[in-house]
Amino acid sequence: GRKVNLFFYSEHKYVGKMGYAMESLKRAMKWDEDTFGLEYDLDIFNVLAVDSFNMGAMENKSLNVFNTSCVLADPKTTTDATYQRVEGIIGHEYFHNWTGNRVTCRDWFQLTLKEGLTVFRDQQFSGQVNDSVAVQRIKNVLVVRGSQFREDAGPMSHPIRPDSYIAMDNFYTATVYRKGAEIIRMY
Repeated sequence: GRKVNLFFYSEHKYVGKMGYAMESLKRAMKWDEDTFGLEYDLDIFNVLAVDSFNMGAMENKSLNVFNTSCVLADPKTTTDATYQRVEGIIGHEYFHNWTGNRVTCRDWFQLTLKEGLTVFRDQQFSGQVNDSVAVQRIKNVLVVRGSQFREDAGPMSHPIRPDSYIAMDNFYTATVYRKGAEIIRMY
């Protein structure tokens, strides 16, 4: 595909722990091209890792911002689960290039289209690049059964497309992300 310059930025003390994130980004870009024919459309892509970012990560066109807890991996101390988490989050934020940046929502009520579709894509990516589609599916179902069923049974229960909201922060729930991905999976 197209030649894209990839840049990772962090405090100097983290530079040696960003290699896996870089390789994960390359795999995500190649997977998106091979699976969906979606080639990255700019010549540069930047990743910024910071300690004090209040969310896990945030996609922006050509600049993804990550909390260091979501992007750093040290071969001496990082667990397999953390490696998979880093790869999944890197993939998720990169996939927003198409499902969130290039194709965006009309309004906040369509948030589950953006997040649910991106979760679905990062689940597919994680399963395929690790040659464990069935295992990844089981993990996804366990998350839905653990967090989504609990949310649906409690006071935060809401449809994937709410009719109204008091605070936008209330939209970023398992319903929007995980249940949205399950609805998309049905198509």
